[in-house]
Amino acid sequence: MICSGNTNIGMRRRVNQDAFKFHRYTERTSLYVVCDGMGGAKSGEVASKLAAETFVEVINQFIEPIKRKNKPVGTSDIKRALAKAVDIANERVYTTAKKNEECKGMGTTLVAALVIDKNVFIINVGDSRLYKIKNNTIKQITKDHSWVQEMVDMGRITPEEAKNSTNKNIITRAVGTNPMVEGTIYQLKVEDGDFLLLCTDGLTGMVEDDVICNIVSNDRHSSRLDQVELDLRVRKLIDTANKNGGHDNITVVLVRI
Repeated sequence: MICSGNTNIGMRRRVNQDAFKFHRYTERTSLYVVCDGMGGAKSGEVASKLAAETFVEVINQFIEPIKRKNKPVGTSDIKRALAKAVDIANERVYTTAKKNEECKGMGTTLVAALVIDKNVFIINVGDSRLYKIKNNTIKQITKDHSWVQEMVDMGRITPEEAKNSTNKNIITRAVGTNPMVEGTIYQLKVEDGDFLLLCTDGLTGMVEDDVICNIVSNDRHSSRLDQVELDLRVRKLIDTANKNGGHDNITVVLVRI
């Protein structure tokens, strides 16, 4: 696996409230996290950084004993660890907001992927997303916790109407805004050559899925895809979002299996 990540303030924001982290445990086991903070002044920045760092810390505590003893781990154990990591991240952000007046009301989205061999375990809260890109096709794996997604699920608006809705940035779940929050967990299989894309809505709100797919796939250079080329594709995604308006902070983590 190789990975590239970057974040950008965008064209209209004064502060970058996004955060991302990744951690490689072994050649076949890695963790990736992306968060999009919200709140006044710099409190969104505090929330996203705290949530990402806490999430990685909790998963480290889960993975390290397994790595030392070289023991297999069950699917149910992995899912419980992801849920626990969200719980603890939520508690820390919520408690920090309660204790500090300048952080009052802060929160953050979160999407994370734990890759173990060819199995990917994903959890999300809010509208930051994970996509799987394979053979020039793109598939959104996570489902947004948002008002427009709920309207689509109930059949009240179409997916196309959701894209253009003035309410598309209203999320229904966030880490740290309430004493408890529940993430949604997904599991999928990947193969050599597949891409995983984790990103904030600063990318997906500005760039259509098919354009994202074309930039990531870019078969002209697939035979020599290395770290430099992967970095260039991440940069191209961010540059495209900014060229289209850059209304929000943009964070991209791209993984090549």
